[in-house]
Amino acid sequence: MTIFEDLRSSHEVQRSLTRKMTHGRASADNRRAAFLALAKELDAHATAEERHLYVPLLLDDAGLSVSRHALADHHKAEELVEQLRGVDPTTETFAELASQLSEEVRDHLDEEEHGTFQLAGKLLSKSRQKQLALEYRAEYVKRGGVAQF
Repeated sequence: MTIFEDLRSSHEVQRSLTRKMTHGRASADNRRAAFLALAKELDAHATAEERHLYVPLLLDDAGLSVSRHALADHHKAEELVEQLRGVDPTTETFAELASQLSEEVRDHLDEEEHGTFQLAGKLLSKSRQKQLALEYRAEYVKRGGVAQF
């Protein structure tokens, strides 16, 4: 497996959790649980992805712009996660922030899957992609990510 397959597995977990977190008919407890699981998943994914995809891409001039943009997206998501911590899931504030976080996450995942991965596939050899997958998985699991590889 390459790093891109592993990243897509985590992306699917994130998409599922954003849907649960923003589902209007879900109980407040379920929305809160989905948010907490998403916060942990985003941390595990972003840390491992930054270290094992974006750092290697930053070393190539062709990867600078896309890497900088992705890191900025991660920062925006982290800020929204921090704003949501402690907010009562029955409030409109929670609904609004959860919706913003969901949109930010989904947009970022789509950008990665439909642009970044293609560029990275050209810049990183197949053997490097496989090595990065091993490193990504180890970091991701260590930080509590839940995707199955």
